[in-house]
Amino acid sequence: MMLRSKLIAAACAAVLLPLAAVKVMAADPPEHLGEGQPVGNRSVADPALQIRQATSSYYVTSYGQPDDHSPEPWEILSATNGALARTTPRLRDEPDKVPTLLGKYVVTTAAAEISFRDIATDAVSQVAVPAGATYQGAYPGGVLLSRAADSSFALRAVDNTEKPVTGATFGDPVILDTTATSILISVAGQLSVVDTATGTATAVATLAANPAWAALTPNRVLWQTAATADSKTVGWKQGATTGSADVPFGLPLLTVGDDLAVRVPETKQLTKIAVSGGAVTAAFVIGVHDAADLGNGRLLVSAQSKVASVGADGVLTTVKATPAFAAQVSGVGMSGARVVTADYQPDHGVFETTTNGTTWTSLTTSNDTKPLQLEGTTLVTYQAGIARVRGSGGDLTFPAADEVVLGKGGKLVSHRAPNAATAEVYNVATKTKLADYAVPFALADSSVWTVTEPGVLTGKDLGTQATKTVTVASGCTVGADQVNGRWALLSGCNGGNQVVDVKGPEAPRNLSVAPDAQLGNGFVVQTATGQDRNGLSTKEFLVTDLNDQDLGQRRYGPINGRLLQPASFRTDGGGGAKIVYADPDARPRIITLSWLKVDPQQRPDTTAPVLTSATAGDRLRDNTSLSFNWAYTDPQDPNAPATGVLSYDLRIQQRPNRTTAYGAWNQVPSWQGLRTTGASYSAVPGTDTCWQVRARDYAGMVSAWSTSYCSEVDGIAPVAVTLRIGDRVNLATPATVRWSYTDETSVANYDVVYKTAAAGAAFGKWIYPAVWQNTELKSISWEPRLGMDECFMVRARDVLGNLSAWSPPLCSDAPQDDRALTSSGTVVRATDPIAFQGTTSTLKANGAFLTKTAEAGLRIAVVGISGPGQGKVDVYHANIKIGTVSLAATTKARVVIYLPVTVFRTGAVKIVSTSTAPAVIDGVAFLRY
Repeated sequence: MMLRSKLIAAACAAVLLPLAAVKVMAADPPEHLGEGQPVGNRSVADPALQIRQATSSYYVTSYGQPDDHSPEPWEILSATNGALARTTPRLRDEPDKVPTLLGKYVVTTAAAEISFRDIATDAVSQVAVPAGATYQGAYPGGVLLSRAADSSFALRAVDNTEKPVTGATFGDPVILDTTATSILISVAGQLSVVDTATGTATAVATLAANPAWAALTPNRVLWQTAATADSKTVGWKQGATTGSADVPFGLPLLTVGDDLAVRVPETKQLTKIAVSGGAVTAAFVIGVHDAADLGNGRLLVSAQSKVASVGADGVLTTVKATPAFAAQVSGVGMSGARVVTADYQPDHGVFETTTNGTTWTSLTTSNDTKPLQLEGTTLVTYQAGIARVRGSGGDLTFPAADEVVLGKGGKLVSHRAPNAATAEVYNVATKTKLADYAVPFALADSSVWTVTEPGVLTGKDLGTQATKTVTVASGCTVGADQVNGRWALLSGCNGGNQVVDVKGPEAPRNLSVAPDAQLGNGFVVQTATGQDRNGLSTKEFLVTDLNDQDLGQRRYGPINGRLLQPASFRTDGGGGAKIVYADPDARPRIITLSWLKVDPQQRPDTTAPVLTSATAGDRLRDNTSLSFNWAYTDPQDPNAPATGVLSYDLRIQQRPNRTTAYGAWNQVPSWQGLRTTGASYSAVPGTDTCWQVRARDYAGMVSAWSTSYCSEVDGIAPVAVTLRIGDRVNLATPATVRWSYTDETSVANYDVVYKTAAAGAAFGKWIYPAVWQNTELKSISWEPRLGMDECFMVRARDVLGNLSAWSPPLCSDAPQDDRALTSSGTVVRATDPIAFQGTTSTLKANGAFLTKTAEAGLRIAVVGISGPGQGKVDVYHANIKIGTVSLAATTKARVVIYLPVTVFRTGAVKIVSTSTAPAVIDGVAFLRY
């Protein structure tokens, strides 16, 4: 179907809305400025064509939204090849009423006669309703009449001949379905099939009431017996055989072949349900937009870019291709450069553009019950019973049946259940409820405006809690969307509706507006009636300049909304002097109100936004998730109102560690033009990240970059402050190894390993006990074993996983007692309370010695008792003299004497007295580190 726009004549009349007597308007209508600029078309590759009527021979479609002011005639197309067979005009008072097709006729009913227009020949037959007869409905070849006088039915053909209907129960019949040869009727639940050739009625079933749905197929009669929201039950009869089938859908029923089908809109699939057995074929046909029975066992579908017929085999037979289509809209919204539309097509998909239609993006939702709302960055859509408020902080949802009003600027939204006295007001960004307000009220920016007492309009900022009062006329009320920028549009005031300056100091003025009026930022737009060049009435806009003391006006149009649907238009939710609307072809256009006067008392906004707060969190972070938050305000004074902060740019510079210089500033593309006041970033440990932000207002003023706000992710491993195990040669029990570390953030845990060397052996491998890995222990104690050299190493990790190096080995050796050595010469074994293990071996003569074979180490420590008169000993290891030990001292004491470090060797140890003075030996230790 071709769609067209109507150009409106330059000189056309308009009906002006009256102003109060204090304002006298000129006799001439306001200047007409024509149409707005079109937004680029969005192409629909596979149009969602609706099949409005269908028979076995013809069908009628609705291809989107026709021209609203001069509707195209209906096109009747061949069900065989899609060729145009006939056109029929639309009714001007009911332009969406589809002509009734029965068989090869267009049927029009009147009180006394029914018109049958042959689609192929255009011949018209008038079928009269005789006196005493009642018209009960039409079938493809005539009408069904009833006569109460003799309780009879009759079939009256298009040539006005009659034949009686026999076998049908008399009453008030309902025609449920027709074919070229039969009529399915129900009289008080008695279901019968009437043969139109003979007039014979054959009973099918007796029901409690007339069924909600019934149909004839080539071989069966089907009728609905029960239904729920999610399922239906259908009875059937074929010859003498009867049965029932369960349909696992609550959707409208169709027939294909002798079976059932349903169209599932969510998946765009045609699902087939076998009447006998109930088998379900889910994807019987895919990509289906609409479907209708042809009455011959086949369906006509719009699917996969064509109109096609389909039978029981599921194979599509193309009737006519449906080429790509320029989308039409039923709803529009705009905020700055962003335009959002909801399709007029059945899917009602929601799409947006910021490039005036050069590119479109699907928002993967639909809007199908109420007009969408777009203010600031917030969008409200209605889908599947849910009103969804899509804000920067996530979605708020409410029942679609409730009243949901998005405030000017998109920062606040109100929700009210039907007939409730109060509404809830929410902060869109935080999704938190702020207050309850009795209706009516208006939301603008962060403020709620109410008439708090007669003659007083009060605005309360729900963020700062600051209030402002304005004196107005008594009787005034303020409703949804009636405050925007400087102006409030109040209704019900004594003396007429008022335009009130909420910022001062302009005096109130009277202005009457229609119920559909919308308040923009400095103007009011409402629909009005005009005429086109053919003298037909049209819908157009009347725009009033509120900044003008004389309330100057202009007209625009034509617009959509005269016949088929309400006008769709919205003022700019970004505060601009613009209007978006659907034209008569249901396509979006934008009006720019360049003629509006400047805001009174307002100088141009030449002041850039000012940073009020910013934080990057802790200077040193113990996690890799960085965040930066900021806040700006746009300064203003009473004579120079601010335009408000529009967007932000963000940049970062980084250094990978403290010894490296910072890199260049990086303006990440996705962080330019931000509408949010926070950003996050994941950095690797050790990275120092500095942020800077700047803001721009709606006047285009851009602030300087802020100072840097830096946050470093800890990249330094923990540092040991304590590593202690006691003496290298340990004479005490138990033994303890201790450690402690510090970190720039915090130490999370430690790994501990150990290894040991038994007497006469070298160290084994380092051992990693599972319980000592990732442990929070800070010490380990154990019982020393004689002759055993035991070493530990520790390392620490912080909460970010920075891991220190292993500590140096921390070793402790419990010496072997003197009794472990074999004596030779004059050696006296004795006990001594100060001795290690309580025993000593005294070498009493020169040459006496103690020895032990197969000892390993790189250093030997001798444990002895020193004191007055004590002698000396030489120490040998593997036949090599290591050194001489003197035990002479002024007082008696137990001592540990370390000999020099040598190469690691294995062999016998020998401690030999080198003097006649006694030498008391208490033990010997072999150190491997």
